[in-house]
Amino acid sequence: MKAIVIANPRAGRGRIEKDLMPALGVLQACGWDVGLVLTSAPGDATRLAREAAEEGLDAVLAAGGDGTVNEIVQGLAGSDTSLGYLPYGTVNVWARELGLPTHPVTAAHAIVEGRMERVDLGLANGRHFLLMAGIGFDGEVVRRSRGIEHHKHRFGVLPYVAAGLSAVPGFRGADMELRYDGVIRRVQALLLIVGNTRLYGGRFRLTPNAVANDGWLDLCIVRGRGPLAVIRQSLPLILSGTISHSDVELLRVKTLSVRTEPPLSLQVDGELAGRTPVQFDIAPRALRAIIPKEFDSSLIA
Repeated sequence: MKAIVIANPRAGRGRIEKDLMPALGVLQACGWDVGLVLTSAPGDATRLAREAAEEGLDAVLAAGGDGTVNEIVQGLAGSDTSLGYLPYGTVNVWARELGLPTHPVTAAHAIVEGRMERVDLGLANGRHFLLMAGIGFDGEVVRRSRGIEHHKHRFGVLPYVAAGLSAVPGFRGADMELRYDGVIRRVQALLLIVGNTRLYGGRFRLTPNAVANDGWLDLCIVRGRGPLAVIRQSLPLILSGTISHSDVELLRVKTLSVRTEPPLSLQVDGELAGRTPVQFDIAPRALRAIIPKEFDSSLIA
C-alpha cells in the first residue's frame, strides 16, 4: 500500500509528529510505503489529499480531529483513494462511529487489517461532509467557540460547553422554510441536524437510523423557540443521550433547501461553514473508507 499521513500539528496537545512515529512504524513494518506531511494552514489538508488522489495513492490517513478528516474528504471525494483515520482530536466522532481504537498505534493495526467500503457524503452548499451538518443552536455554539478553540489542547470539550452556556440566554431559534421532495413547509425550530451518520458530539444520537451508504440524508428537527425551549429540549438529551424524550421530528430526504429568518450559522462536521440559506444534497458512495475488519453495524449496509 502506498499512502501518506496528513497530520494537523495543532491537534491533541501539539505533540502529534512525535506521537505518530510509532504508528508509522507499525504501517511500515506491515509493508506500507507511507510518509508523514504536516499541515500549516487551513486548506492544506484538502490540497494534499487531492494531490495524493491525482497521483494514484492507495490511501490518505488523517491524523487529527474530525475537522482534519473533513478537510481531507474534500480532496478525496469521488476518487479511488481511501480514507483512513489515526484519531488525534478532541472528540473523534468518525473513530467512534467505526469502533476504531482512539490510540494512533492501535488504530494503525486496525487500518492494516481493515477493509474498504464506499460511503456517502453529504453536501452543504457544495461542501462535503462525512458526519453531519447543523443549522441553529449548534451552529451558534461553533461560531462562538472559534475565539477559544485554541484551549481545546488543554481543556478538551470544555470550551464548547462554555460557548453553549453563553449562547442559551439570547438564542431564540428561527422560522425555517424547508423544501424537500416537492414539499414546502415552515417550522419554528431551535436546531436542524442533517446526518450522514448517527453520532453527534461523540455521544448523542440525533439521527439514530442513518445509514452511511444508502443514498439518503437523515434529518432531525428540534422544535421550539427561545432559551427555555433550549433548556427543555437539551436536558433529556444530555441525560439519556437520545432524542426519545425530546420534541423532535425525523425525516429522510435526498435533497433539502433551508432558508431561515433570521439567518443562522451553519456547521459542517463541527466546523463553521457560513450561514443560511443552505442547499443540502447527497453524493452516493463518493468516498472509499478503511474500516475495521470486525466492524459489524447497520451504519454501513
